[in-house]
Amino acid sequence: MKWAFGKWFNNLNWIATLFVAIALLLTVRNFVLANDAFDSNYTHYNNFVIFKNSFFHLIHGQDLYQSYPAEQFDLFKYSPTFALFFGLVAWMPAWLGLSIWNILNVGVLFLAIRNLPAITKRAKIAFGLLVLQELVTTTMNSQSNALIAGLLILGWIALENGNGKKAALYFLCTAFIKIFGILFFILFLFYPKWYKYIVPSIGIFLLFFLLPLPILGIQNFKQQYISYGHLLAGDNASFVKYSVMGWLYSWFHFSPPKNVVIVVGLLLQLLPLKLLRNQTTTKTKALYTSSLLIWLVVFNHMAESATFIIAVAGVFIWLFYSNLPKAWRIGFLIPVIAFTCFGPSDIYPKEMRHLIVEELQLKVFPCILIWCICLGELLLSSKPKELTH
Repeated sequence: MKWAFGKWFNNLNWIATLFVAIALLLTVRNFVLANDAFDSNYTHYNNFVIFKNSFFHLIHGQDLYQSYPAEQFDLFKYSPTFALFFGLVAWMPAWLGLSIWNILNVGVLFLAIRNLPAITKRAKIAFGLLVLQELVTTTMNSQSNALIAGLLILGWIALENGNGKKAALYFLCTAFIKIFGILFFILFLFYPKWYKYIVPSIGIFLLFFLLPLPILGIQNFKQQYISYGHLLAGDNASFVKYSVMGWLYSWFHFSPPKNVVIVVGLLLQLLPLKLLRNQTTTKTKALYTSSLLIWLVVFNHMAESATFIIAVAGVFIWLFYSNLPKAWRIGFLIPVIAFTCFGPSDIYPKEMRHLIVEELQLKVFPCILIWCICLGELLLSSKPKELTH
């Protein structure tokens, strides 16, 4: 019996079972709880309601990017294509649609973890366990961030397997949910004959972009994208959440223009490109993928707790592919677990949660630190050793 249990524990299937159980339990939780105490008109699965409503707004020719306070709290902030695809579950009863949506999110992330190249099964199990707290946070909010993290990682894995078309499909799926996923096309530069995927990528982009056109008609299609453009252009609030910008203000009372911070961060992110193009190891490209995942979150001035599963997935990729000694990696991981993952949780008293997350910006700082370490490794290791896992 002991041997059988040990064999089962070392099987990735139990991580998949755990992920699905979390998705279903949190779906039940959000339906059982009374409506949001902030406003009794809204549910605990308001993000799913926004996604679901977007499909009906789309097919009825309504502006996706207007406020609909009688139906939902907050705006729809994704593409018309995402609204159309959400029709696959929008027609279902809410409990069933939310269950499928949550399972899709955790399932794609599990597939990404399961298919990570050149690391052991035990490392993948550890990855799955480490990501649980952030998985709970994003799933509790019925968000799309686990799906995005999984698709971006799967895109890198597809490139490792020589399938550029599949990688383009995964990256573009994320870009039509949250536009910043387009940055991952940088990874194509590190693989042979990347240019042959330009035409297929453009083709997939045009397919996704034009998919709502037959339903909307030319005029309404154009108007939806004008509204979408206005929404994106106007997303420059004076306040910041958990980001490099928030950390700079919290620690140094320094508030540079957000666009300047983003440009500087992007230049630093691009700095190792020449080095990476001369490297062919899985480890080097894994570290750059890690840094990109972290960058997408920490340089987003509107990043929320539910977004951090993307950054934390990047941190865990760094953990299992880094050249640093194991003791160092664990040492740098501790504040990520203590503050990034559990900082907003009930293991801390309310006042301490506010101090950790809001005042000291300790939710984001460990991720910023790992991002810097990751880039430093890439820049300093011109000939990294092959994987020894």
